[in-house]
Amino acid sequence: MLLHDFAKRYGIRIGAKPGYLEQLLVFTKRLPWQVEEMTTEMVDDYLTAALINLAPNTVANHRRMLTTLMAEARRLGMNRCILDRFRRVKVPAPMPVAWSLAEIRQLVEAARKTPGHFRDLQKSLFLEAWFLTAYATGLRSGDLTAIRWDQLRGRRIYVRQSKTSTPHVAVFTDEALSACRTLPKRGRIFGDFAALNTIQQWVAGCVERAGLSGATKTLRKSCATYAKVKGMSPKAKLGHRTEGLAERHYVDQMLYEEECGLNGEPLPSVLGDA
Repeated sequence: MLLHDFAKRYGIRIGAKPGYLEQLLVFTKRLPWQVEEMTTEMVDDYLTAALINLAPNTVANHRRMLTTLMAEARRLGMNRCILDRFRRVKVPAPMPVAWSLAEIRQLVEAARKTPGHFRDLQKSLFLEAWFLTAYATGLRSGDLTAIRWDQLRGRRIYVRQSKTSTPHVAVFTDEALSACRTLPKRGRIFGDFAALNTIQQWVAGCVERAGLSGATKTLRKSCATYAKVKGMSPKAKLGHRTEGLAERHYVDQMLYEEECGLNGEPLPSVLGDA
């Protein structure tokens, strides 16, 4: 079976959204391959050649689509040739974009206006505490759901980061701690109220209502950026192992320079008043 026909059948089977299905079909139409005959070497050669003329992000997307299609082919017993993963495609990391303090205040105001309850939980109180804690501590979403009241010592909380398994001390602001104490008392500060995917849905809705773009991870970037503004180490604040990683992936350089009043003036005009 041609890869293009297989992709169409796969898209219909999973109920793919029209945009994704169109992208899948346009891409596979350029590859006159039989699904049963495809090998890792064929795909790797295509990806290497594609990087000459296409952007790495585009080629990485092609790799994802081919990986998905060949996983389906293996599941159906249509291809036994592909045993190894396809070659990696390095994609430049996007420049970090953080929310400013004004935008975080805007987000908190939207949280306070959130209607409804989830069991005995007032969503507005939960979201306000979540946002203020995510900014103050810089913790990842998964670690936020795991933190417990019995880990708290004053304003500090001692956690083991789930991604790296390394211990880390995070520090609450007074406003974050106060917001958390308005929540019904459970063992975990956040995680005993709802599953992470449910919390992420609440966050996404509130971010949209606030007229912003981003997620809980954006507050982690704000934490790193304002730590640098205050002369603190973004590495230490986030619990990273290297300073460079925190700087490259989490510090919003434009926001940092704006907050510090750096590099704000343009050079003298070349043409003057002409």
